[in-house]
Amino acid sequence: MVMVPLTLPLSLAVITGLLGFVVGALIQQDASYRNLQTTMASDPYIFQRRQQIYEALRLVVQPRQSFYNDSGEHGRDLRNEDNDNPGGDHTSPPPELEDTDSVFANYVKWFQSNMHTVTMFFTFSLGVEPLPEPEPAHVATLMKYGFPGLDDIHVYRNFVLSYDRRNRIAHWVCEHLESACLIGTESTIVQKPAEYLVDSSIPLIFRANQRDYRNTDWVGGHMASPHNYRCDPLKYCETFIMPNIAPVSRGLKSRVWTRLEAYVRELAIKCGSVYVYTGPLFMPQRITFRNWAIRHQVIGMNTVAVPTHFFKVIIAECKEHEDLPYMEGYVVPNTEVENNLELSAFMSNIRDIEHFAGLKFYDGERRPQLHHNIQTVDSTL
Repeated sequence: MVMVPLTLPLSLAVITGLLGFVVGALIQQDASYRNLQTTMASDPYIFQRRQQIYEALRLVVQPRQSFYNDSGEHGRDLRNEDNDNPGGDHTSPPPELEDTDSVFANYVKWFQSNMHTVTMFFTFSLGVEPLPEPEPAHVATLMKYGFPGLDDIHVYRNFVLSYDRRNRIAHWVCEHLESACLIGTESTIVQKPAEYLVDSSIPLIFRANQRDYRNTDWVGGHMASPHNYRCDPLKYCETFIMPNIAPVSRGLKSRVWTRLEAYVRELAIKCGSVYVYTGPLFMPQRITFRNWAIRHQVIGMNTVAVPTHFFKVIIAECKEHEDLPYMEGYVVPNTEVENNLELSAFMSNIRDIEHFAGLKFYDGERRPQLHHNIQTVDSTL
């Protein structure tokens, strides 16, 4: 009886098994990456820790968390920055296309790009390719300069909000203003909601409502102003959601605060792109020579806290001059303020705002001053 050698069949079986394992691992990695990128669009916590997740999923692809600056020197590792700064601040703005792709996805992209070239060559297509459809708003677009804090994050159409459940107002609100949405919309009339909207994702016990503001000396003030979004009725109406509202003095809202909001819009029109962080402050007051205390009012049955001050931190991207952003901060007392004061009187050191707000803003390289003076907003606005 002749024995058939088993070396060749065993070798083929082993090679087939290994190839099947590798292909299965690549397909599984690709599926995980796709699910992760889809979830990041709406979950800021996953977006904030994306580099650690990519590292865990990585097989043989090199993550792209490192970048190079203009001089060719190796930049800082964004993954290490995330570990060092859990609050989300970055010393350099993250790249626009920072997401890592799987091995399988890279091969698919290469195949698609080459097939497109071959098809265009053989069909002699001379037509204009259709414009790509706009991608939905992503957390990475709104939070380009990092999260000041990560308490109870809520993502809306054009702003991100951190909610303070104890005080029933926002810790901070970040929004992105672009000139395309502001030019020529001053006279646009948009129907506003009859009442403030409710965010059902916030537990009922921690919500404020419109009745809390009735029969008080305070009015509901928007952290993200609806006048920034007259170009889009949906975005305009969404600014009337209750977590975006805080108690504001009537004298402040109708005067200095309105001028400051108008200044931000004018800056966005001239620069093209502006990121704005807005929120409340609870500043200490001296009660004796050596002792200080934080005192503030509350209103309504839900004990909504009345801030003593409000802040705005502005990051302007005027790229026609330089690639570096320009930053400035403002602190305005939540009381009636004389309307003849210049806005520059309320400018504040951003590090002081961080100290009293308990937040951390972008502290990377930035422009020392703005190239054009736009402190000319009409005081009658």
